[in-house]
Amino acid sequence: VIQHSNGYYPSLNIQIIPLDLEQNSNLENSIVINELAFSLVERFFFDNQVPYAHWGTTFFNSEKIIIIIEKLKNYQSYLNSKKNLTYKDDIQLFFKKETKLFRKKFPRYKTKIINMIDQIIHYLEYIQNSKINGITIIGI
Repeated sequence: VIQHSNGYYPSLNIQIIPLDLEQNSNLENSIVINELAFSLVERFFFDNQVPYAHWGTTFFNSEKIIIIIEKLKNYQSYLNSKKNLTYKDDIQLFFKKETKLFRKKFPRYKTKIINMIDQIIHYLEYIQNSKINGITIIGI
């Protein structure tokens, strides 16, 4: 689900780059996440803003990255503790149809989703440990 990139990655994807576009105009050392997969964790970046808050370019400073990492770890632990999901579980994808399908097929997707969240956490921790002053999310 996550790919590494050293340049612009087109299509229906979300790209997370170190720094901002002015300091990293070549989008080096970035990661790319499918838009639908990103929708599962988007609210932890954008504080439950409206769907599609990721459209465009948004910069997050180091302090915000720390908060995002903590939220992702908590959510990963929450999902990891689940065997199955119901409508009461805290799942939000872009569309109700995809959310319903995700809940239904969660046992099959669980390992991939936990792995995706883990990769995002490791990437953000790498940014923090490298003393990089923030990230930019580039949406479609």
